[in-house]
Amino acid sequence: MIFLHLLILFCVGSFGLWMAVPLGLLYAFSPWLIIIIIILGATTSTILIYIFGNRIKKHVLSKHGERYLGRSKAKMYSYQNRYGVIGLGLLLPGVFGPMLGMAIGIAIVTNTRRLLIWSLIGNVLWTVLLVGIGTLGITIF
Repeated sequence: MIFLHLLILFCVGSFGLWMAVPLGLLYAFSPWLIIIIIILGATTSTILIYIFGNRIKKHVLSKHGERYLGRSKAKMYSYQNRYGVIGLGLLLPGVFGPMLGMAIGIAIVTNTRRLLIWSLIGNVLWTVLLVGIGTLGITIF
């Protein structure tokens, strides 16, 4: 039964950090175990989106061209100019989750290798921060 709970935590951690942390705390796992399992899930999903996201982006752009992005292209590039690759890599996993954050980042950023590195760092930072806040909240109340 514990293996099933760890597998569920891994899968939920690959979709969203905000959902996985309360689930891990609900299962009453150790905070260190929660951090490790969520980071493994988030890293797996981020790398998979990185591998297949570049291919999908190239296919969509070759089929529809740059006009497919439309008006949102200018807005996306303004985010890249405002936050940079490092800022997006650190911000997107916590706001949108590892999968969607990497997919959005691939659509915005041209240097996706740097984005991957900073997204992985962002996954770790957000996971440690959220598990720390959740554990502290449970301890206080």
